[in-house]
Amino acid sequence: MARHYSYRVDHDRGFAPHVEGGLCTLCGCKKTTIERWAEEGTWVIGIGGNNTGKADRLIYVMKVEEILTYSEFKKTRPTDASYLKGHGTKRNAPVLVSTHFYYFGDQAPPLRPELSHIIHPTQGCKRLTDADIDLLSRLVLSHYPCGELGKANNVQVESSCTSCRGPAGADACC
Repeated sequence: MARHYSYRVDHDRGFAPHVEGGLCTLCGCKKTTIERWAEEGTWVIGIGGNNTGKADRLIYVMKVEEILTYSEFKKTRPTDASYLKGHGTKRNAPVLVSTHFYYFGDQAPPLRPELSHIIHPTQGCKRLTDADIDLLSRLVLSHYPCGELGKANNVQVESSCTSCRGPAGADACC
C-alpha cells in the first residue's frame, strides 16, 4: 500500500512542482524524502509556506502514477524534461510524474479546519493516511477538475533563499 505525504512549499515558482501540458512532475525539491520514498499510488500534497504568500493553503496535490529516473524521463519525454536542464539534476534522480493532479498555485484555496492536521509546520514532510486523502478528496478535491487551476504564485526569488539559485541564477526552489 502506498504512503502519502504533505510538506510545506517554500516557493512556488514553477520548478517543483512543475506543471505543463497536462503533466505534473516533482524533481529536485524533496530529494532526500518524498522523491526517494514515493511509489506509484502515493499522494503528494504541497501546502503553502510563508514565502509563498499563500501560507497554509493548498498549492497542489498529485497522485504519483509513474517514477522515472531523470535519464529515463529525458529519453522518453525530452520536451517535458527540458525544464530540468541546467539545474544539476543527477542522472538517477527520481522524477515523480502525474496526470492526476490539482495545481492551484496563485489560486490556492484555504484548508478547512477538519484538514488542519495535514499541514506540516516546518521543513521536512508529514506522512498521511488513506483516510486523510479520502477526507481531502471529499472536502476539497471533489469541487475541482483535475489539472492546472492556477499559475505559479511567486514572481520574485527571495534574497534569503540560497537554494533557489541554480546555475546562472536560475531559480530551482520549490
